[in-house]
Amino acid sequence: MLLKHIAERNVDHLIITGDITDNATEKDLEIFRRMLNRHGFLSGDRLSIVIGNHDIFGGVQKAEDIFTFPEKCRSVNYNKKVSNFVSYFPEAFDNCEYLSPKDFFTFAKRINNTLLVGLNSVSVYSKLSNPFGSNGEISASQFSEMYELLKSVEKDIKYKIVLIHHHFNKIKLKPKSTFGSIWGSVEKQTMKLRNKRRLFTLFKEFNIDIILHGHVHESREYFRKGVRFLNAGATIKNEHHSMIVNYLNLTKGKIEVEIESIKLPSKSKDESSKTKRKDYIKLVHAALIS
Repeated sequence: MLLKHIAERNVDHLIITGDITDNATEKDLEIFRRMLNRHGFLSGDRLSIVIGNHDIFGGVQKAEDIFTFPEKCRSVNYNKKVSNFVSYFPEAFDNCEYLSPKDFFTFAKRINNTLLVGLNSVSVYSKLSNPFGSNGEISASQFSEMYELLKSVEKDIKYKIVLIHHHFNKIKLKPKSTFGSIWGSVEKQTMKLRNKRRLFTLFKEFNIDIILHGHVHESREYFRKGVRFLNAGATIKNEHHSMIVNYLNLTKGKIEVEIESIKLPSKSKDESSKTKRKDYIKLVHAALIS
């Protein structure tokens, strides 16, 4: 329903900032691939994706999983999970530029006069620093590649956008159950992006226009240290019978953000046909399942 609604808005490009699956199942990836194809998004010109922690490690499903989940994370083949994820959406990575021939992250993709830079912020399992698979960090190699890619940007690029899964703001979780309270306390300590300071420095040095991310279930635009961020939240049906999606309009040197709450059920109205001007692009940003 959501992809149908987005397609009817005549967007130019769909951006997914991770957590397409809830429990790292390939069946969910296959289903989502078919949905993308059905609505015309299965091409590199129309789709960009970065991976989330749920796509690699899955997530806690019930209260008792809190005690067994770290062992599940330890058994995950991290590199294989990343490769499998990419293999379901090869079209999204075909027209990208890479500095490392064997890694799909960091990637750079040019859409008209806009540069998208995609990162994998999901840390590998660690008994001490990442026991639940939900902490994040940009590796030294990714950071170096991102620096080199941004340094080589052509002069006619007007907009620079970074795609990453993990968040940069501090959000207070509001659980509504005992399990939610327990898991909320766990998440507070295990949903961190480490070494953010060097990322802030790089974002400011290269005048990144906006950073799009997911991970935290709150759709919100915010600023930190003079850097602009947009959180995709989670596009799942909630108690308000609605889903959230972010639209970005890139035109006349500005990025305008529209955060839309889609009521269910809803009937989308056709909008005017997509403009062909090179200096205009409309993006949509979503985190499919968290």
